[in-house]
Parts: sequence; C-alpha cells; structure tokens
Amino acid sequence: MADDEKAAKLAAAKKRVEQMKKKNAKKGGATKVPAKDQPKEEPPKEEQPKEEPDSEPSTKVEATEKAKDTATKPKPSKEAVKPAATKPAAAAAANDDDDDSDDSDDDDDDSVDELPKPSDEPPMSPTTVQQSKMRSSSFRHGPLSPAIGGPSGDVETAPDIYRKQVARIEDLEKENKRLAKEAADNEKRWQKAEDELEDLREGEDKSVDDAEVERLKSELAALQRQNAQLQSAAQRRHSSQASVSMNASTPPSELQAQLDSKSATIESMELEISRLRAQAERQASNGGSDREQIAALEEKLTRSEQAALKAQRELSDAKKNLERITERAVKEGSERTSAETKIRTLEQDYQKLQEEKAELDKKVEALEKKVAALGSLHKENDSRSQTLRKEKEKAEKEAKEALSKVEKLEAENTRLRKKDAAEGGGNDDDVDELENEERLHMEKKIRDLESEVYDLQRGIWHQKRREMEPGMTEDVTSPSGGGFTNIDLASPNPARKGSNKGFGDFFTNGLNALTGVSNEEDSFLEDDDLDFDEDAFRKAQEEDAKNRLERIKEIKRGLKNWEGWRLDLVDSRRGGGGYGAGPVFEV
Repeated sequence: MADDEKAAKLAAAKKRVEQMKKKNAKKGGATKVPAKDQPKEEPPKEEQPKEEPDSEPSTKVEATEKAKDTATKPKPSKEAVKPAATKPAAAAAANDDDDDSDDSDDDDDDSVDELPKPSDEPPMSPTTVQQSKMRSSSFRHGPLSPAIGGPSGDVETAPDIYRKQVARIEDLEKENKRLAKEAADNEKRWQKAEDELEDLREGEDKSVDDAEVERLKSELAALQRQNAQLQSAAQRRHSSQASVSMNASTPPSELQAQLDSKSATIESMELEISRLRAQAERQASNGGSDREQIAALEEKLTRSEQAALKAQRELSDAKKNLERITERAVKEGSERTSAETKIRTLEQDYQKLQEEKAELDKKVEALEKKVAALGSLHKENDSRSQTLRKEKEKAEKEAKEALSKVEKLEAENTRLRKKDAAEGGGNDDDVDELENEERLHMEKKIRDLESEVYDLQRGIWHQKRREMEPGMTEDVTSPSGGGFTNIDLASPNPARKGSNKGFGDFFTNGLNALTGVSNEEDSFLEDDDLDFDEDAFRKAQEEDAKNRLERIKEIKRGLKNWEGWRLDLVDSRRGGGGYGAGPVFEV
C-alpha cells in the first residue's frame, strides 16, 4: 500500500509540474535546455541471462548512482537562455485563468510527449521481466533438479538459494526505501520551488499594481494641476477682456508651467517604465532559473520513478521465485515427513509382529507341553483302562460264578423246600439265617465293588483332562452319565421296596452297578419281610431335598467370606491331586 501511495503522489506531482510548464510556455517565458547540455543517461550494461541472483543488487545501485550524478550536473548558464518578449503582468494574470481549462485537457498528451522516446536513446538491454523469466527458467532447470537425487559439490541446495533470495530481497527493500526517500526529497524540493514561484508571481502582481497606482496618482495630480490652471486662466480672461489680443500674441507663463509639468510627468513615467522593464527582466531570468531547476527535478523524479518501478518489478520477481522455492521446499519436506511417518508405521508394525511372534512362540511351547502332558495322560489312561478292563472281566467272571452258585443254591433251596413240604414241614429258621448271612455277605461285596468302581470312574485324571480339553465328553460321574440308584447306606433303617424278587435280581443289580446300567424299577437292596411305605419315602425325599437346598445356600453364603482370598496349592502341587494322580504342574 505504501508503494502505491508513493506512486500516486509522484504521478500527481508530475502532473502539476507539467501544468506549470505549459503555463510558462504559453506565457513565453519558458526556456528549453539545448540537447547537448541535457544530461544523458548511460545505458546499463547487458547482463548475462544466467547471471547469479547476488550480482543484480550491485548493478541496480550503480545505475541509481549514475542517475544521481547525471541529475547533479551543472545547469546551463543564464546567457544561453533566450527569454521571450515580456508581456504586461495584467495580461499574463488574465491568461492564467484561460490556460487552466486548456491544460486540464492536454495533461496526458503532454506527459506522454515529454517522456524520452526510445528512438533517441541507445539500444537498451533485455527488460527486467525477460531477465527474470530467463533466470527462473535456468533456475528451474538448473540447481534444484539434480538436488533431488543427492547434493553435489557444484550444485546449490535449496537453503542456499533461499538465503540468497532473502538477501536479495533485503537489498531490494533497502534500495526501494532509498528511492522512496529520494522521491520524497525531490517532492519537497519541487514543492519548495513551486512555493517560491508562487511568491514571485504574487510579487510581480503587487509590483504591477503599485506601478499602476502610482501612474494613476501622477495622472490625477497632473489633471488637478491642469484643472487649476484652466480655472485660473478662465478667471483671468473674464477679468481682463481688453488685453486678450496682447496676451494672445505672447505665450502665458501658466501654459509654460503646464508644459513643464507634463514633460516632467512624462519623464517620470518613462523612468518608471524602464525600472519596471528591468525588474520584469530580472524576474524573467529568475523564473528561467527556477524553471531549469524544476525541469531538472522533473527529470530526476522520472528517473527515480523508473528506478522504483524497476525495483518493484525485481522485488515481485524475487518474491515469486522465493514462493516457488518455498513451495518446492515445503513439498520436499512433506514428502520427507510422509516417508518418515511410513517408516515409523512400518517399524511399529514390525515390532508388533515381533511381539505377536514371541507370544505365538510361547503359545506353541505351551501347546507342546500340553500335548506332551496329554500324551502322558493318554498313556496313563490307556494303562488304567486296561487294568479296569481286566478288573471288570474278573468281576464279571466272579459275578457269573456267584450267579451260578446262587442258581445252584436256589435250586438246592427249592429242592429242600419241596423235600420239607413233602416230609410235612420243617424248620425255616435255618434257611432264613442262611439267607441273611448270604445277603449280608453279598451286600458287603457289592458295596466294596461299587466304591471301587465309583472311585475309578470319578478319577482325577478325568478332571485334569477336562480342564486341559474343554471339549471332552461328559463326565461319567455326572447325573446323566451313569444311571446309578441313590441308596442311603448311612441311615440305620433304609427305605426298601417290597417286592417278590430273589437273589437273581439282587446279583443283576450288582452287575448293573458294575457296568453303569441303571435299573430304576429294581433294587439290589430288598427286604421281602418289610412293606414299602410310599408316604414315608416321599417325606424322606422332601426332607433330603430341603436339607440339600439349605446346605447349598449355606455354602453360597459362606463363599462371600472367602472373597479376596487366594488358594495356596503348593502342598497339593507337591503331594499330587489325590488318588490316582501325579504331581500337579502348570501347562
């Protein structure tokens, strides 16, 4: 904005100076400097198209110094100036008002005509815009394109070019400030010269007015004297009419005095006119020197305007180049930052993959340990299943032998009963005693077999296998796995069903308990002598269910007291998990 205001002020000043020159030319008092005495500008040296940016500010400073030297050359002498014939001041003042209207129409044409023509000057070097374009093209194809591949010794990098451009911009700004200061000084000097010219014009007007007043006063005094002389002459004519002829022959003294006074006034007026002419000549010569100073200041002002415009163009070119460099630097920086971010993301992904790999290795090791443990457990399970199979076969053989014995005993019993019936009765107490002994013996043996089978079926290796392999089959100890009949062996009077089954059903129930087959309708503990009380059995089951629910509730309520506690299994790890299990270890 400051540059635009300065340019506007300079244009307005130039316009005012042109108006003053036109006014002075119309008055006839303006003088032109000969062509040989006018200062000539030296043509600037042609610059190489591929010149470095640092050499341009020095050439600009030299050009401005030459322009200052040419502006400060000695002015032509007053003798070389030929003033035109001076007109009366009143006519000049009247013509000023008429010229103002004509000057306002011809300002632009005269300002264009006053500028130096390119035909009169020597051939100039390429313009600044062309040079800046050539430099930008060479700069675009030169130092930055190889710098992408890698910096070399002879190629300038982007930071060096940026620093040079910044230094060049600073020099151009200093030059612009200096030219603006010179333009302001020239404007002040021109304003001062304009004020002096206005003062001289006012002085001329005042001197002309004073001379006119003095002339009018002298004429008035002469007319008054002439009137007084005529009045005195008329009185004399009336007083002495007789001596008219005599007085007519000789000239009167009053007429002689009148002639003398008129001649004196004429001489005084001639002296005054000569004095005014000399003063007008002096003022014309002074006005010519002022016009010369104004012309020189005008030329200097045009030079400073041209230099300022040139500096502004170069500054704009430098700013454009700097913007291009900054854009390229920003683009390179963004590409570099994007590459760095990609590298960081890849490194983070690699670290994550390494961590996942380590975790997978740990899991593989754990799974290998688990497989080894499962293999050992499988081997143990095979060995135990073989032992169980052998024991089962042995128990089946014993059961078959017992069954055959029972059948033999039943046959013997029936035979004895028939014999007793045939003989007319006998003592049944011995038979009942034998049956009771056999029943007790078989009950004890069946309980031992049931406890052994139950311990084998609820072995801890099943629990371990289920913990390590959650997809195993259902536990054989679950309510749906084995169909055993729940018998309260601890109560002194167990509830028994009354049936007419014998020892065969008793042994089949034992075999069912060994093989895991349920027989809900039959019971291996039967008492033929006692009747089955359904109401008592239902009440006993209800009480048992209530007790079981109460016990579960108490256990759940007691679990709240164990919240926050940690179970220490060190001893159990050392000693093992119980019957049929080895030491506990972590998989």
